Amino acid sequence: MEFILEHVGYLTDSIQQTAAAFALMGYHAGEIVDDDTQLTHICFLRKQGETTIELVQPYEDNKTMQKMLSQRGAGPYHTCYVVADIHAAYDELLDNDFTPLFKPVAAPAFGHRLICYFFRREVGLIELVSEA
Repeated sequence: MEFILEHVGYLTDSIQQTAAAFALMGYHAGEIVDDDTQLTHICFLRKQGETTIELVQPYEDNKTMQKMLSQRGAGPYHTCYVVADIHAAYDELLDNDFTPLFKPVAAPAFGHRLICYFFRREVGLIELVSEA
């Protein structure tokens, strides 16, 4: 199974302020998308020739991510990989001691392609997104 780096997820309490700071480094912000399933606002920052950055601002009632923000502050917190077959990748990671956070669900920020998250101590938090 091939895993291709898609973006780095960056937790923030203000997409607008964080996007403005990244603009100083040449990144351009896309539209902000609301994900009511994940309880987050999402905005992708892009710069020619560089890895995409996904700004993730949790809804006020997203207790888990609000707690992460209060403990660590803004910063990178996951890497995302594109996979051709998300269900096969899910099974492969499960068989290799990665802990799933949830089964694949449709994500508005990706045109409703499927995503899921895993954790493993040696790697941290990773997100998978289906290729199509």
